[in-house]
Amino acid sequence: MVSRVEPSRSGGRKFLNPMSKLHKNKEYFADVDWTVGKVREEINNGLVLLNKIDKPIITFFGSHRVTPESKHYQDAKQVAYELGKNGYAILSGGGPGIMHAVNSGATEANAPSVGLKAELLKGEKVTDPIFTDELSFHFLFARRFIMSIKSEALIFYPGGYGTLNELFEYAVLMQTDIVDTVPIICVNKTYWQGLFDWLKENPLKEDFFIHDMRDLKLLHFVEDFSGIMSLLEENRQRKTCHA
Repeated sequence: MVSRVEPSRSGGRKFLNPMSKLHKNKEYFADVDWTVGKVREEINNGLVLLNKIDKPIITFFGSHRVTPESKHYQDAKQVAYELGKNGYAILSGGGPGIMHAVNSGATEANAPSVGLKAELLKGEKVTDPIFTDELSFHFLFARRFIMSIKSEALIFYPGGYGTLNELFEYAVLMQTDIVDTVPIICVNKTYWQGLFDWLKENPLKEDFFIHDMRDLKLLHFVEDFSGIMSLLEENRQRKTCHA
């Protein structure tokens, strides 16, 4: 049975969406009460949902454009299935492509399968019964916060601007010690190698990283499920040593 967290209402007030008449940026500061209230509502509902999940969470990212016939889709689905069988809850952005793959794999493994959907991304709607829990977010920054804040690892499959945005946001938060460091795992070395080479040859050489090579090592590159499990085990042992 899918659980859906009902929206909370501060002080019984119903927040009115002012989006219909104003332009995109202005609409958010034109009604401060609505904007602040909506952000609070979404973060509150997300944290409530996370606190319901009693298994370690792995969050997946990647292109919404891959099809079920693609290698990336099939691999992500199998990895999520194996992680589910190994006692993990699977969380994604609740859309098509890689997100659909991992939630499908989690469902087949009878593992918790969480979808945190982006309501403004009209091309990313999924209605298939592949979620044990789901939430819809208006604000993408609130969604990204909830997607990562309780996760044991962040797994990135190939993707475009959205995937890269998420990858570098989380890397910066860990680089600056704003959040705990967990493995950022990039699957498919061939796809990611060019980006890694560019980071070494440009920001690293120009001394733009805060901690030099240590910042680059926040990103891990693997090919398959065994590589992912090795990194998860290393992280588990590290946490045990520092407990």
